[in-house]
Amino acid sequence: MHRYRQVMVGLTGTGNDDGLISYAAMVVRMGYAQAIRFVHVFAGAITNDHDSKQSELRAAVQRQFTGVPSHIPVSFEILSGPLVDRLLAHVAENHVDLLLIGGDGQSTNRRSLARRLAMKAPCSVWLVPTGSSPKVERILVPVDFSEPAADSLRVATSMAKSLGHKECLTLHAYFNEATVTYEGYDRVLRGEEADAFKAFIAPIDCQGVVVTPIFEESANVAHVIARVAEKHGVDLVVMGTRGRSRSAAILLGSVTEEMIASTKIPLLAVKHFGARLGVLQALLDRRFWQQGELHT
Repeated sequence: MHRYRQVMVGLTGTGNDDGLISYAAMVVRMGYAQAIRFVHVFAGAITNDHDSKQSELRAAVQRQFTGVPSHIPVSFEILSGPLVDRLLAHVAENHVDLLLIGGDGQSTNRRSLARRLAMKAPCSVWLVPTGSSPKVERILVPVDFSEPAADSLRVATSMAKSLGHKECLTLHAYFNEATVTYEGYDRVLRGEEADAFKAFIAPIDCQGVVVTPIFEESANVAHVIARVAEKHGVDLVVMGTRGRSRSAAILLGSVTEEMIASTKIPLLAVKHFGARLGVLQALLDRRFWQQGELHT
């Protein structure tokens, strides 16, 4: 079973935090967190009232963070400074594996924050739109037959197994201009994509979970993901932060970026295994600078 050693929840100090805290409790009950920390970043300096703010944070969390195993360590952190910088520094310094953040569909700023964190964080990011129900019953994994997509599928099938689900959905969107001029070519493409999927999934240990592929023709992958997710009652989309591109692991794939900006259901952006120490993490982790004899 895939577990995250350190899970961090970024709170805003508003009423929208309640839903995110309940969702975090669900993640812990699933057995996906070995330790969890709740963090609230203040833009201004915190002086004498640090302890009182931390007590307020603790009380606010404890009202919603219920039904979790007592052996899971829970901590509360009050930070100050630029929001993104402080969150990312805290992620790097505390070896956070998973960052949970809320997403308000009505707030452009909140979506922009989620996109920036997913793009720069050296860990996986789980976006929870406001109003999301704290449950995971049907998972969808968009795949492009790349290794990051395989990582995402491993995470999703592990999650499905731990929840007692027997099925996980995958979606592959394909497009070829020839389909508009060559009658019957769509069936040829579907056949080719089905064969490619069989080769893609063959080496992946799906832990006994049935992986049902869905093939859709579309020039806009994000739109078809949203449509398929709604059609099949999906509770969670799991996708990689990178696809076939060989660009640096700390960069965000364009489809994942568009999904973060528009999704109405929770989305787990999985950081590619083996790419955990990105440039940003190295720069933020003070132990990196203590090693001496650094080379570029």
